[in-house]
Amino acid sequence: MSDLIRRSFNVEMRAVESDDNQEMIVEGYAIRFNEDTVIGQAPWGFIESISPEAMSTAKLDDVVFNLNHDDSKIAARTSNGSLELTVDDKGLKIRAKLANTQIGRDIYEMIRAGLITTMSFCAYVIKSQWTETNDEEMDRRKIVEFGRFFDVSAVTFAAYEQTEIAVARSSKFIDEDVKKHFEEKEYRKQIKELDKIMEDVYE
Repeated sequence: MSDLIRRSFNVEMRAVESDDNQEMIVEGYAIRFNEDTVIGQAPWGFIESISPEAMSTAKLDDVVFNLNHDDSKIAARTSNGSLELTVDDKGLKIRAKLANTQIGRDIYEMIRAGLITTMSFCAYVIKSQWTETNDEEMDRRKIVEFGRFFDVSAVTFAAYEQTEIAVARSSKFIDEDVKKHFEEKEYRKQIKELDKIMEDVYE
């Protein structure tokens, strides 16, 4: 089963000065590899990271660059060559030549002014690996296989912030993989507690 997720990274995103000062070019990272990020709070909270191998299966043939994941605010696209996506040792790097439209100019000026500094992506997760911990620590999830990417986005607020995560975890956007993991963990915990009760009864 694949799950559609959105993740954000507070990374350097900058406007690039072109040779003729006509083109509006921005660069940044939509993904950073092997960086731990805390998502949510107990009982659904966990620590997530992305393995470099996850990009080996990623489909990047038609990805858009937009503002706040809004498809009505597209400024570049891989299919027409205005958006370049490169996987390096750090992560997924983007270089976008923004369209000379109102939204393209707005995004460029907001990045240049430092009003937007966060990059995000929207993609399907095909496979992840879980490491279960005790009740005092958060479980760990490592994404090891991506499917199709839909967009990379300049966002005003990181989706990792607690307030947004709280909303996401109670909405239709909850990862089925995450839900399944914690439901199974709770089930195992209940069985363990039941076994202990039965042991006490028969002592």
